[in-house]
Amino acid sequence: MNTLRFEKISKFDRKREPATVSFPFAEGRLSDPNRLIVTDGGRELPIQRRILSTWPAGSVKWLLVHLQPDLPGNAGKELRFEIVESPIGSAAPDVVVTAEKTERGIVVDTGPLSFLVSYEGFLPLAEMRLDGKRLWKKNPFGGFRMSCGGRELSTDSTKVELELEETGPLRVVVLVRGKHRTASGEEFIDFRGRLTAYAGKPYIEVEHQFLHCEDEAELQLSQLRLEFRPPETVGARVALGEGYYRTAIRQGREPLEMALTAETLLYQSNEHFEDCFYGDFWANWRGNGAGLALSIHQAHQNFPKKLEVSAEGIVCWLFPTEAPPAILRQGMAKTHRIMLHFHDGNLPLEEVSSRSLQFQLPDRPALSREWYREDNPWGMDFFPEYIPDRMLVRFAQMHDGRPRGLGMFHFGDAPDAGYTDQGRGKGATVWVNNEYDRAHACTLFYAFTGERRVLGSALVSARHWLDVDLCHRSDDPLRRGGLVAHSAHHVTEVVTPSHEWVDGLLDYYHLTGRREGLEGAVSIAENVLRHLKQPHFRQPGASSVREIGWALRTSVAIGRETGEERFLREAKRIADQLVMWHGQLGGMLAPYTSHSMPRVPFMISIAANSLARYLLIEDDERVKKLIVKTADDLLEHCIGPGGVLYYKEFPSLRTPAPTIHAVETFTHAHRFTGNRRYLKAAARQFAAVLDRGSGGMRSFKKFIEGDAVIRGVGAGRGFASNYTSLIIFASAAGKDGLLERFEYPI
Repeated sequence: MNTLRFEKISKFDRKREPATVSFPFAEGRLSDPNRLIVTDGGRELPIQRRILSTWPAGSVKWLLVHLQPDLPGNAGKELRFEIVESPIGSAAPDVVVTAEKTERGIVVDTGPLSFLVSYEGFLPLAEMRLDGKRLWKKNPFGGFRMSCGGRELSTDSTKVELELEETGPLRVVVLVRGKHRTASGEEFIDFRGRLTAYAGKPYIEVEHQFLHCEDEAELQLSQLRLEFRPPETVGARVALGEGYYRTAIRQGREPLEMALTAETLLYQSNEHFEDCFYGDFWANWRGNGAGLALSIHQAHQNFPKKLEVSAEGIVCWLFPTEAPPAILRQGMAKTHRIMLHFHDGNLPLEEVSSRSLQFQLPDRPALSREWYREDNPWGMDFFPEYIPDRMLVRFAQMHDGRPRGLGMFHFGDAPDAGYTDQGRGKGATVWVNNEYDRAHACTLFYAFTGERRVLGSALVSARHWLDVDLCHRSDDPLRRGGLVAHSAHHVTEVVTPSHEWVDGLLDYYHLTGRREGLEGAVSIAENVLRHLKQPHFRQPGASSVREIGWALRTSVAIGRETGEERFLREAKRIADQLVMWHGQLGGMLAPYTSHSMPRVPFMISIAANSLARYLLIEDDERVKKLIVKTADDLLEHCIGPGGVLYYKEFPSLRTPAPTIHAVETFTHAHRFTGNRRYLKAAARQFAAVLDRGSGGMRSFKKFIEGDAVIRGVGAGRGFASNYTSLIIFASAAGKDGLLERFEYPI
């Protein structure tokens, strides 16, 4: 159980390869992070620890750990970890990375590489030295440059705020904040930067995020680039690599360039699951005793992109001028990551390529399912001891089968044919905006399976939220800081509590240590609090019960994470309101037509399932009884011919619609009563869901729509909607023997 499993990826040995893993701990298990050690063949490894979250009494809940193990080529590897009785500290690394604040900025030294992150502009770095030797007499970087809103902007001269998020000994992270400036000094368009450096390594990772927080409703982005212009260019040699199978490398002394466009992706026969990996894209410049390789992370997925390399240097086009201008709607943002790999000019191109591929798909160890089961931080029963192989395969098919969007503002999200066909986009594709919290569902499925592509889905879904769907600026307090509901162009719809989720962003924070995940989740929760002050959300029966149900889940999640009384207090108020709602109306009825208040099983179930999560913060017998009453009400009033739930309690809508959310509600009712009839009702709904298929991608066709390449047609929300409820059902049904009928016959 106490293992870290590295799967086989690279054919090359990797010495002291940077890797990160985040450990959850059950309440009270780990009081001091220094008690956790990691060993390789009995030898303690140097590790860097950072507490991300604690339990109410102060013990560690999530611990981020950086390490640098030796990994073999063409083989996997297992490390072991344990909690020792007395804190003993990490073994000392051979080389450490340091960060020192000075009057001019922060000086970072990895051992082989040192550089300055300046207070005067996000360049992004200056004064590079490799093995003690100054690489270039003048700084070859000129900051990030963009053309937006009719202005020529740059990060090279603006004053910035610097923060050390991590300080070593194995990894340093510097956070940067500022605003782009015009040549005349006008500030326009916020930016955030991030630099990550590793002990003993000559490469760093650089991020640039632009945020449209200006007054204009829309702006046009026509270019975004970073230039590397070394002062000495005589005799320079250049190379460019790209590929999704084997990296095709071109090299010589003549200029090289390549653009990734919609047509590039449409006609490449790439078979990778793009959330995890697509391919390689880098440029290399080498001169007299100095060189730089630049790689764009997930460049294909986030097209359009372009690299130009010549004797004069490298131009990294994060948005090329040849592309049609992109529309930035107020509140949107976008983050790009690049790797800068410094060398002495003699580094073989095969090593340039292999390091770039490590950047695209870094080694990351997986914890065992048993560890997550024993140290489950989520509180719900997400880790059944028995699950049929057939059910597990169906989960994988549901996860893999959703259509996918590629493009700078689309990657990490999916189109939804159902919403589009309903006309909600007024002729344009409707993006699902990761409805029902795909990031959270994927995190839980990753914890259960250890499958790397599923982790990729969790991370890119959350990343898309943080950039595109989270409203970073609005004068409307009911929109500001919230998640926009599924819509054309991602951000053209309303913000409402029934389409705001925070669990996945908290997972992103816990898995990566990136504080913006926590900040985004709190921002959404604060938006929900503002919505809930409206009169119709405080009166039973005056709004959809789903709205209140999701608001409760948000308040519980943020209350558990932060311990802030305002969220815990709101969670209790909502639970009280739902108890009152059922008592006054005889069920969780909600308005629909002007003359009706029907039961809507999937919305009612969402509220009941959120009440089950409320029990994580308060053991309330009224709530347990209400969940059971809700299950009884669904069985009495919402079962159609054939024994499955219908869509809505209204004559024109009594169509069979077995809902997975109700499967979870019945499972909770069984948990509180021990009555097997609830579990049998859940199993019937589950069987009906299996009969209707996965609801995933209906076609593998790729096509261009607007500034996106779309792969597949179908529903974009099925896995997120179903997984958490089904795995809770499986945990109970497996113990009862009800799942054996769903196993493969052989």
